[in-house]
Amino acid sequence: MRSREMQRGEGRVGLIIALFVVGLTIFLGVKVIPVRVSAYEFRDVLREEARYGAVRNDDASVAKRIISKAHELEIPLKASNLSVRRTTGEMIISAEYEQAIDLKFTTYVYRFTAQERAPLF
Repeated sequence: MRSREMQRGEGRVGLIIALFVVGLTIFLGVKVIPVRVSAYEFRDVLREEARYGAVRNDDASVAKRIISKAHELEIPLKASNLSVRRTTGEMIISAEYEQAIDLKFTTYVYRFTAQERAPLF
């Protein structure tokens, strides 16, 4: 009987800590996951434009489509951080940006850098 009285309340502290950890995980997920998903979608856009941009002869229109898609995905990409180049054998698209994520207690800066290459036909 005495051992039961000594354990009283210990489960409550563990529950509060577990609820705090779960709440913090959900909060971080809501803030970070959409930024990461947008980055993955944007990488797919770069890959697709590198593949099919080889058929198009106008690099300016390729860059314009990429920047348009970045704004659609709410990605802070500037034209100065996008490079669309052609060599004799391939098309090279490079992009980089930084996106600040407000976590209430600090600000996390997500850095994105990608380079996609595709052969010219």
